[in-house]
Amino acid sequence: MSLRYHNLYKVLSLSAFFAWALPSLGQEGNHSIIEQEQEIEYLQWEHSLNAAGLQLDQPNQHSSLAAGYKRTSGNFRRPQAGESIGDLHLYTRGNVYLKKGYLQGYFDYSRNSIRNAEYNASLIDPFREMPYVTADTNASNWLNQHYKIGFKASSAPIAEKLHLGLGANFIASSGAKQRDIRTVNRYYQLDLQPSLSYSLNNQHHLGAHFLYKNFKEEANNSNAVAHISQGYFALLGLGNSFSALGAGRTMNYQGDAFGGGLQYQYQGAIKTFLSANYTVQAEDANVTFSNPRPGGSILLKKWDASIHLQHDGEVFLQGLKADLLYSNINGIEYINEFISGTDSEGFYTRFQSVRSKYKRQAISGRYELLRKSGDAYNWKAAASLAYNKLDDRYLIPASQMFAENMRYGLEGHKLFSLSANLKSQLSIGLRMLLSKNMDAAYEYSGSAADTLPVMDLEQRNFQFYKADYQQFELPIYYSQQLRSNSNVQVFLKGNLQWVKTNSYTFKDRKYFNFSIGATF
Repeated sequence: MSLRYHNLYKVLSLSAFFAWALPSLGQEGNHSIIEQEQEIEYLQWEHSLNAAGLQLDQPNQHSSLAAGYKRTSGNFRRPQAGESIGDLHLYTRGNVYLKKGYLQGYFDYSRNSIRNAEYNASLIDPFREMPYVTADTNASNWLNQHYKIGFKASSAPIAEKLHLGLGANFIASSGAKQRDIRTVNRYYQLDLQPSLSYSLNNQHHLGAHFLYKNFKEEANNSNAVAHISQGYFALLGLGNSFSALGAGRTMNYQGDAFGGGLQYQYQGAIKTFLSANYTVQAEDANVTFSNPRPGGSILLKKWDASIHLQHDGEVFLQGLKADLLYSNINGIEYINEFISGTDSEGFYTRFQSVRSKYKRQAISGRYELLRKSGDAYNWKAAASLAYNKLDDRYLIPASQMFAENMRYGLEGHKLFSLSANLKSQLSIGLRMLLSKNMDAAYEYSGSAADTLPVMDLEQRNFQFYKADYQQFELPIYYSQQLRSNSNVQVFLKGNLQWVKTNSYTFKDRKYFNFSIGATF
């Protein structure tokens, strides 16, 4: 491990201890994991990137720690996802009031064991909107680790109206592909969100934030069996690619993002929160480190907005949330020339142009009705509706992948109080989701239409996007006090999920998630 990454892991370890230990100072109340998650769901500023407004939510002070295991299996997947996934995870979160200021933080660690993932030899996360990937045809296992640490802080009020805030997240990941073509990857990401909120009066509040993100991923390809050259593809998008033999391509991905957003909150009979955000992100995929050349770039522009309405009555709590998303990615390709000589810098870019475009549109809404019971609920029910549209195009030669889907959801939860002495609670829920494809098409007009990226990779991606499916989920929570006079509550969380398709290509996908932890 390089000195840089060694220092990063030292910082992560110290930050994890800070995120866990700090919130335990000066605890208040006795909240179960059910009550904590219920409260967080209805905190409006919490779900924005504006940390300055967190005190307007007036959150309770509490902490949680959980460790668990998740298992995923089944063939309803995109090829890069892996036939099965095992995930060990550790998560802690907490918040604390510091005089008139406020601070909350979290730490998240996960270790993934992925089996039989395909068409990816250069990205830890093959779905992070980067089309320029080295892809071999050997189904392989991956071992990945992810560290995430973050905080949000809000200052004491300035002139009783203004709050200043700062949010930050740091991610460090490592990944290793286990079969030729092998790769060892390192990824890091740092994002900062300075913000402010201003209260016009007790009911009307305004907010604004700025976003900066920097990220980098290094992929080092090699073969363990050096005398056997492996075939691979350099993917360009929608099946367009070129093939080669060897040990793959060492890739260096570097990117930055800038953005900002505005927020408005009305605290009245119907509590209203509006937010709108805009982000511009650019990422370069460079081939090799010793003599680098541009392998492709992307420029992403994303707009999103949301509205959250709440009505808190004596018996019932109602919530309505609607979200809107539109993103557009331009894929840029290069024509490079290598110039030899002692005064040469190696590769020179002679021409570059936008060769592909990737568009996403999404509109969703969710309504929840909850019968209150203390800080939790007696029961709650919800209905959701979502529309998603994918429109990807490769310009020259012209190719297109298109998919339009509607999703309908219903869910219900019932909470049982089993013991008043130890505040024992059991929550059982049921979620159902139906996804219906409205329209879909995949057309490839490039050369070599019989190659595997066209006939296998993109055909399977297309079948995944257009598949109708039904999803059933059974979440179960159990919590109780450690002792009758203790603020510590232990809990168990379980979640079973089954996705069944109406496709001739796929069958199903099963998820099992279990965790144990404590709140304090």
